[in-house]
Amino acid sequence: MNLLVRIVAHKLFALSVLVGVGVWLLVIPAFTGGLGANPVEKLLHQTGEIAIWTLGAVLALTPLRILFPRSRLVNALNRHRRMIGVTACIYGLLHFSSHILLRRRLGQPLAEFYEAIHLVQASPVLTILVILALTSNQWSIRKLGGKTGSACTALPYVAAALLIYHQAIAGKGHWYIARWLFFTLVTLELARLAKTYLRVRSAPEPG
Repeated sequence: MNLLVRIVAHKLFALSVLVGVGVWLLVIPAFTGGLGANPVEKLLHQTGEIAIWTLGAVLALTPLRILFPRSRLVNALNRHRRMIGVTACIYGLLHFSSHILLRRRLGQPLAEFYEAIHLVQASPVLTILVILALTSNQWSIRKLGGKTGSACTALPYVAAALLIYHQAIAGKGHWYIARWLFFTLVTLELARLAKTYLRVRSAPEPG
C-alpha cells in the first residue's frame, strides 16, 4: 500500500495517466484509422468527453478528501488537482478546435458557427477553464488574494453545470454520460455537506 501511495502521489504518475488518456483515445486511433469515416467528428466527441470527465475528477477529489480524510490514497490523488484541472482546459480547447474544423469541413460559414447554440453554451465554459488554468499557479493565487480566490473556487462548479447541460442536449447517447457524472458529483457533495453538518452539530459548545 505504501508503494502504491508513493506512485500515485508522484507527479510523473499523474502526467503519464493524463497524457496517456489522450494518446490512447486520440493519437493512436488517429494513426491506426480508429477514428472512423469522420475523424474530426470523432475527435470532437472524444475531446469533449475527456474534458468533462477530467473536470468531474477535479470536483470529486475535494469531497472525497473530506469524506475519507485518513485515506492516504485519496490525499495522494488530491496532490494532482491543479494538473487535472489544466488538463481539462487543454482538452476543452481541443474540443473547441474540433468544432471549428468540423464546421469548416461541412462548408458552414464561421459566422453561422458562432451563432450556433452549442457555441453559446460552450464559450462560457471554455472561458472559465482558461481562467482557472491561468490562475492555478502559486503566483496567481498570492496575487488574487483571499476574497477573489474564494470566488474562483466556485467557477469549476459553474463550468461543470454548464458542461453537463451542454453534454445532455448534445444528442442521443450523450445524456447517459452527463447523467452519471451529474449524479456522482451531487451524491459526493451531499455526503460532504452531511458530514460537515454532523461534525459541526456534534462539536462541543465553547465555554
